[in-house]
Amino acid sequence: MKGYGERMRLRAVTILATIALVVAVVMLGSTRIVAQGAAPAAPAGAGLTIEGAWIQAPGDVQSTYSLEFGFTGDHARIANAAPVNRSVVIDPPDGRIPFQPWARGARDARQEVHEDYTRLTSKNLDGRAKCYLAGVPRIVTGAGLMSITRFPDRVTMQTEFAHQYRMIYTDGRPHLHKSLKLWNGDARGRWEGDALVVETTNLNGYAWLDLIGSFISSEATVVERVAPIDTNTIDWTATVTDSSVFTRPWTTRWRLVRDPERREMWEQACIEGNQFGLWPDIREREFGHKPK
Repeated sequence: MKGYGERMRLRAVTILATIALVVAVVMLGSTRIVAQGAAPAAPAGAGLTIEGAWIQAPGDVQSTYSLEFGFTGDHARIANAAPVNRSVVIDPPDGRIPFQPWARGARDARQEVHEDYTRLTSKNLDGRAKCYLAGVPRIVTGAGLMSITRFPDRVTMQTEFAHQYRMIYTDGRPHLHKSLKLWNGDARGRWEGDALVVETTNLNGYAWLDLIGSFISSEATVVERVAPIDTNTIDWTATVTDSSVFTRPWTTRWRLVRDPERREMWEQACIEGNQFGLWPDIREREFGHKPK
């Protein structure tokens, strides 16, 4: 029985980590190419621009698992990658999300359940495992290849994962009414030179910030600054303000690099049939029977 239990534990860890890190594996493979060869050129005549196809830079991929702690142990081994114990939270300086006590307790409880597959339910399972949209700002870290296009009155961001896209209007139009809540919120942008500053409101509060259960509420405002620091690198920061969950605003930071393979954007439809590997067990736990 002990051997069976250990096999089941490893099976659960494998399934969960595969969903969380399938994007990371692709990114790690691509970023190794960047390190070994010449960086791909920016579009002809573009100068410093955020337009193009981007992936996360080496060392930042871990944040899809945990913004504060990276990923270690079984998860790093499954990704065939070295453990990364680094926070991408740059403010506060200690690298920790400033949760209110009740909110930290809720996040930690989610993490504990996540690490014990026998307690997983549909309510405490990461939304990405259910093929939901990643939300903001997680769309930067957990969506694979991202394509950014600039138009006179807007900027579009498309990702492979879950057919996601963002429409960021830069023509000065007001936000939607606060009663309308969306997975990726309602984004309004302005240009500061080559940098795009985006304010996102109207989030529905359902999307997690990472796989272990960090979260925001539907009252959150996220301000992102997307700035090219050279022809092949973007500096992306996101400042989260949500007085119902956190004790103060806080900021996280990532770098994106141009896709070295210059791949075409495909529709990556999450999991085949949207059937997460542990759904039958979860259904049996919640409803008393497995689906036929």
